[in-house]
Amino acid sequence: MKDSRKKPRSKAAGSRPVRGGSAVRAVPVVQPVPAARAGRVVLGTSCTIQEAGAVRAHLMAQAALPGPYEIDGASVELIDTAGVQLLVAFALDCLEKGVAYKWTGRSATLEKAIQLLGVSPLLEYPA
Repeated sequence: MKDSRKKPRSKAAGSRPVRGGSAVRAVPVVQPVPAARAGRVVLGTSCTIQEAGAVRAHLMAQAALPGPYEIDGASVELIDTAGVQLLVAFALDCLEKGVAYKWTGRSATLEKAIQLLGVSPLLEYPA
């Protein structure tokens, strides 16, 4: 009489069975390593105290990525001191960590606010 119970097979963690001939052997499964990618900060049309929470959350989410970072401010139509302060804080954080960033665009409105507040040197990554 044949034993109808299935025998448990040991399976190494992170492996999958591969059939080769009559035997089943465990072959390690290689998990792909995600490539580091640049963080991309995209500013909306309005960066004021009303949007500060959302802008801050976006900046923090991007800061969690390994960098370098790209900052796109080409769409900014309205910005106040709070919005500029968030950008300065992000830039200073990058400088402290030694993570590069670059601007891919700045609207005339954003550029004017940066100049008016005198923070242009703080928002440029040193070459």
